[in-house]
Amino acid sequence: MNADALLRKGRHIDAIGAGVCLALALGLYLAGIVPLMASHEAYVANEDAFAKEQTHARRLQASLGTLREQLRATRRRAAENTIQLRPPATAPLHMAHISRLAADAGLQIDDMRTGVPTPGPYATAVPVHLAGTGSYRACTRFLRRLRRALPETCVLSFALSAPRNDTTGAAAVTMVLTWHATLPTSPRRPPGDSPDPAADRIPETPRT
Repeated sequence: MNADALLRKGRHIDAIGAGVCLALALGLYLAGIVPLMASHEAYVANEDAFAKEQTHARRLQASLGTLREQLRATRRRAAENTIQLRPPATAPLHMAHISRLAADAGLQIDDMRTGVPTPGPYATAVPVHLAGTGSYRACTRFLRRLRRALPETCVLSFALSAPRNDTTGAAAVTMVLTWHATLPTSPRRPPGDSPDPAADRIPETPRT
């Protein structure tokens, strides 16, 4: 074998070795490096998503704390502003309280009476009719004190009319109020016993 043949044979072997090395490198890249790069990219993506979720969770936690504080404040205000209703049977005491507030405000009550109570979904509405005399200033004092002392009583209508050529400042006053009382209880009755429709009716307060 001459030198040229040996040289050609060595080149052939080198080409085969280079091809094998290239194939091994390509196989190593495809089998190891590509999955490793993909795993790294997935890890980075998951890490970013986890960081975003943590930020979102902290924001939700802060919002939850704010909502809880608002709920506690709302419950405190509701407890402070809770109106305690009284039974309809206490109408005479309620009327006496209204009469005392009117007298302290400077109103003279000539007529006070209650109407037929109307049970509602949450309370019993009892109409209260007032008639008397007093000045506009006395009326405003009475309404202000009524709202503060008896918040379960609201004003439905109000009229003030002064006679002509009157110099005393007094005028005829008429008001219609609504007193909210508790709902009437319905005691159990034996079978066949007809209920008395007037049993839960509030007795009218005698006119003063």
